[in-house]
Amino acid sequence: MNTFKPKKDSLENIDPSKSQLINFEKILKEEKLEAVAEKLIESTFAEQHLMRKDAIDRLIDFAFFKAQTGEYYIIHMAYPTKRMHDREMEEKIKKLFNDLLYPEIVLRLLKFFARNVYDPDSNLYLANLIESDEIIRSIYDTFKLFKKDIFITDKEKKTLNVKRIQQFSPHSEARLSSPLDACSRFKYILEFFMIKKDVSHIYKAEDIKMYSLANAS
Repeated sequence: MNTFKPKKDSLENIDPSKSQLINFEKILKEEKLEAVAEKLIESTFAEQHLMRKDAIDRLIDFAFFKAQTGEYYIIHMAYPTKRMHDREMEEKIKKLFNDLLYPEIVLRLLKFFARNVYDPDSNLYLANLIESDEIIRSIYDTFKLFKKDIFITDKEKKTLNVKRIQQFSPHSEARLSSPLDACSRFKYILEFFMIKKDVSHIYKAEDIKMYSLANAS
């Protein structure tokens, strides 16, 4: 008879059928990153409920918490962010975000940014972990989608794309899904990327303007 039991806080202990806490601190220190990524991606196949966070969502929450409780990292006074105290952990999470969990992580990052209505400046804690051109391009494409929706006059249709990215019901309250507000949040992230690295092959400053100057009379 097989009496094997998964070790507590091990990869084998992640059960996608349950809403559970995952000890990422322990797992990321003890397991190979490739094995962690494989398990997290595998677990998402079983979790289809829109209102339940899957294992990758929980990794994003963990990364946000580790950065939030870290130290300030200021590359521009208008775009303050934070870095983790544990630099080795930070590098492991960057590897997962930008390489091993791509493309599965993209929609989950977009969801986090779109949902972060009450403290949008803190989106930079996660943005500082993003280096992949592919992920940055997805954020830019989402910004353009939201910008286009600003000009829709039908109140119900106006918020549909934001709600889709947020994974909210189409019938949910509209005030948390304003395309103007969401567009502003994503613009702030895109401006941060421009300060941090060269993204001119993806977008330029004029591409993320939210207004046009009136013609001089």
